[in-house]
Amino acid sequence: MQDAQDKLELHSKLLKYPPFYTLQDHKETRKKQITQWGEIVHLYFQSHKILESSISEILNFPIFQDSSSGIIKRLDSSEIKEILNQMAQLGSIEWKNDQNFSVNLVSPFELADAIYAWAKEKKMIGYTETLRGITEGSQTDQTKKFYNLPQEQILKACLILEETGRCQVYEFDGLYSIKFI
Repeated sequence: MQDAQDKLELHSKLLKYPPFYTLQDHKETRKKQITQWGEIVHLYFQSHKILESSISEILNFPIFQDSSSGIIKRLDSSEIKEILNQMAQLGSIEWKNDQNFSVNLVSPFELADAIYAWAKEKKMIGYTETLRGITEGSQTDQTKKFYNLPQEQILKACLILEETGRCQVYEFDGLYSIKFI
């Protein structure tokens, strides 16, 4: 929990630091900066429950501009698109086309870890469950990150678990079953 609080404090400080609104040319610095921006944007989407948006719409989001120094600093659309592209690589958003995207409020990697922790907690290792059983079954309570999420999101998370050797995904006639390993 302290780690999350530390991140929130860091993000708050970064948003009040005018040079943060100028993406740097140095490769490693820019990479870190874009990662920080991605976290900030994803938290913004989560806190405002934004499930879909577009580049033109988010240009006006308050997090992309700062006037605390008396000079308005803001990210332009190409910089925002660079941040969104990195978020898409991490699974935080999915592009619908070159301007519009949907938001995964919980990234597939976070979901994968949460689902596997749940499977271990419920002693389901070695057993099979359906996607629906994972999201809304009798063993899944409403406090779980994956409770009642779309099955497409759960499937992506389970495919990550399969890639890391923590489950096997079976498909028959469009229905999926997950065997936890």
